[in-house]
Amino acid sequence: MASKSFHFRSITDANIHIVNICDTVNIGKTISEGDYEIEITEDYFGGTVIDENQAIELLKKSDTLNLVGNDIVDLAINLELVSIESIKKIEGVSFVLIYKFLQ
Repeated sequence: MASKSFHFRSITDANIHIVNICDTVNIGKTISEGDYEIEITEDYFGGTVIDENQAIELLKKSDTLNLVGNDIVDLAINLELVSIESIKKIEGVSFVLIYKFLQ
């Protein structure tokens, strides 16, 4: 069974650190439903390809996550970082934003 791969990009602006991770299979797609549209570009999600183990480490240590794709969202569920009720789907593609508030 082949390991899953993901596109990754980290953005830091004004002390806010956001990690974008997307299933590689979704790069280049535009998905829409009603008034909602997501353009899943390499420019936004990054050209750095990571494997499942690297994705798990990023999910565990990052404060703000922008995830698009069924595989990456499933990893976040398995790590208990997100509840199923928080996940949205457009054209069968899962996406979720996670903000970890630490004290």
